[in-house]
Amino acid sequence: MGSDSITGYFLQALPIACLAGMIYLAVRLCRAKKSGVQINWPTELLRLIFVCYLTGLVSLIILPANFWLYVYDGLVFGWWDELGPVFQIGDIDLMPSVIGWLSGELSLGSWVKKMLIGNIAMFIPMGFLLPIVTKVRGRKSLLRASFMIPLACEVLQLIFGRSFDIDDLICNFVGILIGAAIAHFVVKKKGMQDGH
Repeated sequence: MGSDSITGYFLQALPIACLAGMIYLAVRLCRAKKSGVQINWPTELLRLIFVCYLTGLVSLIILPANFWLYVYDGLVFGWWDELGPVFQIGDIDLMPSVIGWLSGELSLGSWVKKMLIGNIAMFIPMGFLLPIVTKVRGRKSLLRASFMIPLACEVLQLIFGRSFDIDDLICNFVGILIGAAIAHFVVKKKGMQDGH
């Protein structure tokens, strides 16, 4: 598995995200059966996707790089010595790339563009699912969540030996806002269709 590629990172997080989804679904089905409540499958499917997404997101952006690859190697081959420390202080980068680019200190090459676009795209599902699946609704609540969620992720990254990066914070914020705008449009359009 190409561990340093976007596909490699995705494939590392996929098994644990699927496992979390299966556990969530088993718990929800048991609770529904025990309480005799009818399951609303479209809503439950969105919640299941949200659980898988959150698990994958935590695996990709908060835990140390290649964490799950090392865990899988340990489980399958017994190579636990590669895992290394989980908790360690990471780096802090408070200069946005756009300032470095404008001052001539940074070239916005394909890697930088890919990272910026990837950081936006990675949080679009958060913005889309958050107002639909949770009670976070309304502009103020969404703006607060759009700022607090990426900030919490960046602080946790710092503790887990990753880096606190202002570009990530900005891009994740933008991604959540884009996702929330899409959700607003979809819900509004669905409401208009249901009305006719």
